[in-house]
Amino acid sequence: MSTPQPTVSAPVLADSAFAEVEDVITQDQLFALDRDMRKFTSKAGRTSSSTAMRIDMLAELVSVKRGFEYDNSVTQIASQTYQLRSGNCMSLVVMTAALAKELHLEVEYQLVKSPPIWDRRGGIYLVNDHVNIKLEAIAQPGDWSPLGGNSTVIDFLPSSQVRGYRVVKLSESEVLARFFSNLAAEHIVEEKPDHAYHYLKQALRLDPQMSAAWNTLGVLYKRQGMEEEAEQVYRYVMELGIDPLHSMHNLAVLLASQGRLTEWAKLHRQIELSRLDNPFYYFDMAEASYNRGNFSQALSQYRKAVKLADYHHEFHFGLSRAYFQLGQLDDSQRALTDAIKLAPRTEKERYQLKLRAFEH
Repeated sequence: MSTPQPTVSAPVLADSAFAEVEDVITQDQLFALDRDMRKFTSKAGRTSSSTAMRIDMLAELVSVKRGFEYDNSVTQIASQTYQLRSGNCMSLVVMTAALAKELHLEVEYQLVKSPPIWDRRGGIYLVNDHVNIKLEAIAQPGDWSPLGGNSTVIDFLPSSQVRGYRVVKLSESEVLARFFSNLAAEHIVEEKPDHAYHYLKQALRLDPQMSAAWNTLGVLYKRQGMEEEAEQVYRYVMELGIDPLHSMHNLAVLLASQGRLTEWAKLHRQIELSRLDNPFYYFDMAEASYNRGNFSQALSQYRKAVKLADYHHEFHFGLSRAYFQLGQLDDSQRALTDAIKLAPRTEKERYQLKLRAFEH
């Protein structure tokens, strides 16, 4: 995968502005197996006579029917994901890779060139590419299974969402950079800037041209009052030319806050159209329409948000509320059921109580 070379040097990291932290996740911890994971790999190694069988056993283990769920709310190490039976894309891929390596399977990471996965927490947009994992058999002494074409792709999104999109091979360093960048964004939301900075340094060490990590660093600098450093970072991402729109947006916000309105207007014209790809743009408009009592308009806008990102439970819940206000109770119930399927465990109970109201 060729990457455009930047025409400017990368900004110098501001180490002196952040404290060292100790309670952080290391690369070794990321893939470490706990006792339950080792129990599975030990059993799989004893009972499967071929690498093909071990691939099948692992694919079966991490499937939805065995209780594993996609949950975009948090990034976790392999053992945490295994115990909770849920995680976001990166967490599930790392867990699967950890188990696969223990089973002597070759791991290949794949970037699926599908629309990005959107999330928003604490006022920060988290826009993640979708990654899945391909398992290949590695010949072992005494292994009689044929290797030709013996591979399996494991993906934690429904096949209908990823079918037909081109895939690009990622190195493990690039995958880990995405993992640490996710962790950094989550720590910014939790108001732990020193931890966030540590993880961003790890991400940029692993993938120096990762635009998402640089953009998140700019957000961190801005939140720490380091506006000059934030601007340097945003402009560097724009020079990289790899998905620069989010940095353009963040820079526009910064320019507006500083009263640099001529520069802001020039940037704003470039980014206005990009908002139409942001599902939260339509969700926010829908919420505003709903609060004004314009339920038909809210319904239309919730539908647009769902069309762009149908994996967000709150979008389906918004649909349910709008349908209910319009007297379309069957549609409201169906949308609420979809919200329950997608919701993290902490939200499911609240939605289920509302669903029971339909049934009485």
